[in-house]
Amino acid sequence: MARLLFTGKSSGTFDPNSGLSNRDHLAKTLTLSNSTFMKQVHGNVVEVVDKNSTQLIEADALVTSLKATALIVQTADCLPLLMSGLGADGLEIAIAAVHVGRKGLVNGVALNAVAAMQKLGAKKITGVVGPHICHRCYEVDDQLFNEVTALHPQTKSADRRLNLFAGLAAQIPQVSLRDLNICTLENSRYFSFRRGAESGRQVGVICL
Repeated sequence: MARLLFTGKSSGTFDPNSGLSNRDHLAKTLTLSNSTFMKQVHGNVVEVVDKNSTQLIEADALVTSLKATALIVQTADCLPLLMSGLGADGLEIAIAAVHVGRKGLVNGVALNAVAAMQKLGAKKITGVVGPHICHRCYEVDDQLFNEVTALHPQTKSADRRLNLFAGLAAQIPQVSLRDLNICTLENSRYFSFRRGAESGRQVGVICL
């Protein structure tokens, strides 16, 4: 069974500027042969991690079928999506870590990650979304609200607030998706850029 975890402020920050020592500590704590972070750019590039991959990849989604290899996504208010997929024999064959923010929802990064998992043989995929800003707190301006809800009507919430989880669930209906229902803005134990532009980042980790 795939193992996964989500960190909070108590584990320190994992951002690229001040969180490098925590990244090293996490890699040692996991006691795995490889731990792969992303240089996230709010794009829709998916990289398949193999034995020749580096420990830092420019992408917004990582997929692998390797054992003992941790895939790591860093977030503050965006959705950290961790997925695992079963093969035709019912055994877990692939995992993914995906960075899904507003831009990621619009550009379909999760769709690309699911497709990459299916290429590796995944037939049944499940996913967990960790701490992120909830639909009660994610208020945007009129232009952004209209642009996003026109493409993804399920994201429409009260006033000018967006429900990114609802939009993601509608975008990848083939994935059995679970929300941990932890809002980064409401819960001060997690980093939130919208809370005074906090620079810290927590991570979601998954491995086979």
